[in-house]
Amino acid sequence: MKRLIGILPLILLLGCESIGPQAQSSTQTSTIPNDPAVIAKGAKVFKYKCSACHSMDPNKSQFFGPHLANIFNREIATIEGYTFPETTKQHDIVWTESTLYEWLENPQKMVKDMCLPFTGLPKQEDRDALMAYLKYGG
Repeated sequence: MKRLIGILPLILLLGCESIGPQAQSSTQTSTIPNDPAVIAKGAKVFKYKCSACHSMDPNKSQFFGPHLANIFNREIATIEGYTFPETTKQHDIVWTESTLYEWLENPQKMVKDMCLPFTGLPKQEDRDALMAYLKYGG
């Protein structure tokens, strides 16, 4: 009985360790609103700020940029069939909600010389709307 009591904390610790990350990932929720009005505004932001270089169609990329379909949780520079500059490939970025939001605010600070015509979206409202469009509307 003493042996069982002695190893019980170890068993509990290992058990908690193995379910910890799974529990965390399943409880993480999106901060992006799934609101039709916000998504519609995001579609307009995309049209005027992104569509000259990017598409939301996963089967095609525009002249200057890769498609942005399913961008969330994708590693930077990993679209098959699109040639990324070596400087972009050197970054270790996964497009999570937080990294994408940071990039939309100030792209050159995050990845110098990537997407040079785009200098960011200074208005939080525009960033929020574009994020909703990318996540739910595209």
